[in-house]
Amino acid sequence: KAVAIDIEVFEGNKYYFGNINWAGNAKYTTEYLEKVLGIEKGNVFSELKLEKKLRGDGNSDDVSSIYLNDGYLTFNVDPVQTKIYGDTVDIEMRIYEGPQYTNNKITVKGNTITNDRVVLREIRTKPGEKFSKEQLIRTVREIGQLGNFDESKTVPTPKPNPADGTVDIEYTVEEKPSDQIELSGG
Repeated sequence: KAVAIDIEVFEGNKYYFGNINWAGNAKYTTEYLEKVLGIEKGNVFSELKLEKKLRGDGNSDDVSSIYLNDGYLTFNVDPVQTKIYGDTVDIEMRIYEGPQYTNNKITVKGNTITNDRVVLREIRTKPGEKFSKEQLIRTVREIGQLGNFDESKTVPTPKPNPADGTVDIEYTVEEKPSDQIELSGG
């Protein structure tokens, strides 16, 4: 009435990071990018760890965040395995910085009860300033703290205009039901 199954697993050899070279970086020095990356030659190779240190997990302590917080909206980094010898993997980080973008038009969509100016005063991404991912995230958090909107359904949508180096940002919000009335008298 029972079947026993034995599964043999062969994990293979353990690999390690070798030389990590950077190509295409003009804004930040190689030394600074290596420090932000935090991976050294001889560390155990992990694509998951590499991806987290390049594109982040929301803490703004990754390579992409330092560029995105400085206006480089079209920034991209592509890690390429250039050489594998023995148990060591050499990697080249190919960077495309692109132009710096400046905030242009900031709009709010979806607020039917709350006045636009109430929402706009909480927005940290101001027209004329450099685009910043950190300010975008902070704005979503502060709109949620107003108490009128569902923070999980607040979606910022950057719309870049490559011709003039600007970006329009549209915040789509969804209001929470507020069917209460409070009266007081004296």
